[in-house]
Amino acid sequence: MPDAWDKFGKTVEVSGEGMVLTKTTGGNYSRHAAAKELLTSGVHTWEVELTSGAIQNNNRDMFIGVAAPGCDVEKGDHHDKGKAWYLRTHDGNIYGGDIDTEDAAKKGKFFVVGDRVGLRLDCNDGSLCFYKNGEPFGEPRSVLGILFLLWFEEQFPPGTISMPVVRAVELKCNGQSVTLFPQAQLA
Repeated sequence: MPDAWDKFGKTVEVSGEGMVLTKTTGGNYSRHAAAKELLTSGVHTWEVELTSGAIQNNNRDMFIGVAAPGCDVEKGDHHDKGKAWYLRTHDGNIYGGDIDTEDAAKKGKFFVVGDRVGLRLDCNDGSLCFYKNGEPFGEPRSVLGILFLLWFEEQFPPGTISMPVVRAVELKCNGQSVTLFPQAQLA
């Protein structure tokens, strides 16, 4: 059986054979959830679909990425403690490690319901890259009239992430829901 959401707190419910995670109760505070499989070596790719936004205002402010095993599921913001590395769907910035969010480049349009956040984790070199709907996620830039997509340097570079880790998310508002696709093929 493929990986599934396994660790989550009392304000979150899991359905869909462990693939769908929904924040059902509690205030608007981030709550950590993690998948079961311990990622220690090799290259892993997967996607997390934004299944629904918050009940009251369709807010889609979530963190999607990886975390050290054992993070407290009744709390959030583990990226501030050096234990998680995330893409924030609200602003498109990355959080965790030594990344200074004030220096992070804006990456364009926010994520909306139905979008898929792809992740490519290389456990061998400690890097993590993100995708949006199957395409590398980054900011297009023009150099000498040639358009480049410089996305690798805007991700977590080699040496950033300490293994082992687990697939992880932090949901903030009631009604927010994500679906895990643990075996996605990304470019």
